[in-house]
Amino acid sequence: MRKAKIIRTRQVVSPLLTLLAAVALSGVTTVHASDNTDKTPAVNESVQSSATSQQEQAAATDRKADTLSDDDLEKLIDRSDATPTQDILKMKDGVPSDQQEAWLTVAKRVADQDLSTSHREQVILYNETKIVVPAPKAAAPSAESDASNQASNASAQNPSSAASSAAASSSSSSAAASSSSQSKPEAAPAKNEAASAAATPAPVTDNRYVSVTDKNAVLYADLNGTKKQEGAAVYQRTFKSQAKYQKDGVTYLALYDANQTLQGYMNQASIKVAAGAGGVWTNASGYASLTKPGQDVYGNLDTKQVIKKSDDVLDNTYFISGAYHHLDGQVYYSLYDSHNNWLGYMAGSGFETVNSAEGAWAAASGYAKVVDKNYAIYNSFKFDATGSTDHYYQQYFKKVGQYHHVNGAVYYSVFDLFGHWLGYVNSAAVQNVTIANPEGTWQADDRYVTVTDNRATLYSDFNWTKKQAATDVMLQTFKSTGKYHNLNGLTYLSLYDKDGNWRGYINQQSITAGVSDGGAWLPANAYTTFTAANVNAYADFNQQKVATSGAGLVNQTVNISGQYHAFGGVVYYSIYDVRGKWLGYVDASQVKTTSSAAGLWLPHDGYLTTTQSGQMIYTNLDSFAGGRTTTANYQRTFRIMGEYKHYNGATYYSLYDGNWMGYLNSALGSESKEAQGVWMNYNANVLITASNAALYSSFFNMTRDTSSLYGGVYQVSGKYSHVNGTTYYSLYDGNRWLGYLASWATTPYMDYYDWTKPSQSKPYPDVNMYPNLSIEVDIAKQRVYIKNGSTNLYTMYASTGIDNSTPRGHFAIQTERGYSFYNANEGMGARYWTSFLDHGVYLFHSVPTDANGNYIVSQAKMLGKQPGSHGCVRLTIPDAQWINAHIKVGTPVYIY
Repeated sequence: MRKAKIIRTRQVVSPLLTLLAAVALSGVTTVHASDNTDKTPAVNESVQSSATSQQEQAAATDRKADTLSDDDLEKLIDRSDATPTQDILKMKDGVPSDQQEAWLTVAKRVADQDLSTSHREQVILYNETKIVVPAPKAAAPSAESDASNQASNASAQNPSSAASSAAASSSSSSAAASSSSQSKPEAAPAKNEAASAAATPAPVTDNRYVSVTDKNAVLYADLNGTKKQEGAAVYQRTFKSQAKYQKDGVTYLALYDANQTLQGYMNQASIKVAAGAGGVWTNASGYASLTKPGQDVYGNLDTKQVIKKSDDVLDNTYFISGAYHHLDGQVYYSLYDSHNNWLGYMAGSGFETVNSAEGAWAAASGYAKVVDKNYAIYNSFKFDATGSTDHYYQQYFKKVGQYHHVNGAVYYSVFDLFGHWLGYVNSAAVQNVTIANPEGTWQADDRYVTVTDNRATLYSDFNWTKKQAATDVMLQTFKSTGKYHNLNGLTYLSLYDKDGNWRGYINQQSITAGVSDGGAWLPANAYTTFTAANVNAYADFNQQKVATSGAGLVNQTVNISGQYHAFGGVVYYSIYDVRGKWLGYVDASQVKTTSSAAGLWLPHDGYLTTTQSGQMIYTNLDSFAGGRTTTANYQRTFRIMGEYKHYNGATYYSLYDGNWMGYLNSALGSESKEAQGVWMNYNANVLITASNAALYSSFFNMTRDTSSLYGGVYQVSGKYSHVNGTTYYSLYDGNRWLGYLASWATTPYMDYYDWTKPSQSKPYPDVNMYPNLSIEVDIAKQRVYIKNGSTNLYTMYASTGIDNSTPRGHFAIQTERGYSFYNANEGMGARYWTSFLDHGVYLFHSVPTDANGNYIVSQAKMLGKQPGSHGCVRLTIPDAQWINAHIKVGTPVYIY
């Protein structure tokens, strides 16, 4: 891409008239003026072509586009690249080629309007042309005669320069034209030495200052093409051209440095002619902080006239609006203040260059008092306010730095007196003050204090240098030997640990003072259970006096109502019993704590048989919520899997029967080490109702079964409720002990059987689980057996027909069944009847009822002992009901 052509004009009446004249022809005249625009521009560059064949073709294509109005063209002006000293007007995309000149006319009008109000330099970027209209700048009062253009000064200093300039105008034009296409490879002088020697060009006197503007320029050691330097080594350097040579159609300049030493030869296409020794103006931006005293400020770079020293404006910050690479090898910058007033030129080595408008950071110290409420406090120099001086009026800030902003204000970087950075505040809002000993004077202190604020900080000094976070020493106790009442209104303590090490200063609000070397009392609400007799509770924090011995505490749960983090490093719990009696201080490392009043879980392995009915089995020992009672679990044995020594003084066992049952007070049962539980007295006579039940001589050592005892009546002297859920009777035949027998193999023996209850204490069988279910009726024994194959599942008491009126043989359950009936001829009825023969004639049913539906007790007492029916099989009420509800049609019935 070709470099932009630059037009710089001097504002005379209307700068746009000059601009219009400059672009009226097909080419654009390049006019350069120094930053001090009161000087007369030196016009010394040739006319360059302003259009290429490609642009013409593009214009022809774009002519088909719609014509835009002036308002539309004004909307296509882009101002986004404006700088603090320039308004930059660029062409947005969308302007047709045949309307770009119209856009330029609109842009000129807008620039002229803006110039009259903003007084800022106007720059129009039109395709590859840069049109610059400088804003008027005030001349320095002491250098009014130096405010003219450098080009004019150059003519005055060197009378021959005007003639030289006129003589060289032709070659200058050629150089300017060449510079418009610098991307082409440069033609080096021919290296045919014989030919060159024979055709050495004659020098033409030249007397111009030139600056290298081609980044790819080459400086030759001779005119035969020997390279000496190229690229960055010579780019933007300024030389004195004292002669020029024509060779092979190329003009070469002989370039000299400030010491009049020949540096080499360069193609004229790689340079631009400068108005003086300062070189050509180049674009530069940024900010200059004048932090160095004794530096020169120049009003003219040719005469090096010093118009002031940096001491006059020390610490101020200025805009950098351009740069000159001087013949002397230094770069000089043109500096402006925020009001667009020109300061002058300064060497880059004379100030500190920064990238932001606040300038360079400078040290500041001491204190400042807020005397104006109406200033913002900024978090950054984007001026985003985070506070106001109104909140700190008549208070003090600590200064840690300052910035001299380009806007002319000085901003302090300030902390509050608590060490918190607040931001940047305008120095106009505060008054600098001198404060001796802002931390206060040392005062003696003699206290033990405990750190109780985890947000606090330990400081190593009163500049708020952090020494340690309070989270690292939280709840530790220190010795405070001194204190300071700080200017910020707070008191700070000087802390030492038990080893005599100084730990720092801390805000008194972050500690709690104690009354002894135990430190501060701190609340606690926990419990602990003492499990060893060697843990004592002490009456002091030195463990010299025992308040309660370990023997008096073992197996006791106590309440921890408070704690002390003693100076010696030990944490002590203050403990109380359930009656509120203080028991002493216990070393926290010796005990475990819990939030539950039940205390700690303790291991316990054994068996408990419940001995009281109607007592609660708890699921929670804090709320004492219950899930079960001992009523349904009376005289049952459970496995003990642990215990709690509750704060209330009771011991609670955690009980299991395969599943967790809950917690039961140990006083509500008897404990055994064996799974059968404890021996319980029980005197009764029982009928053996199972022929294949085991008899045990111990748990579980089987001696024989009940086949030989079946149907007999025996005595029970006691029983065990085993953890497996079975009750075992200690069975006797007179004085002869037979062994332990499961209670389900027996039934209580009475003069009559309880016809209101099931015949056996065990559940009825699930008929769906037995595919070979049948019913057998033993008339001789007055029993009914529910069997699966040959296995007896359940035995029922029965009363069959008198005079052998119950038919014998093989039958089956029929479809007929019902809730009740009454036979007036017999004067009896029954409930829950189920037919097994002659479809409603021969039945299984309950003991008989009278005409009113009341059970006939005298008939019911025959049950299980003697026949009493007219051919049916009488049963207990629950037995009859179960057969009626569960036995399926077709179930075999065998009566013998």
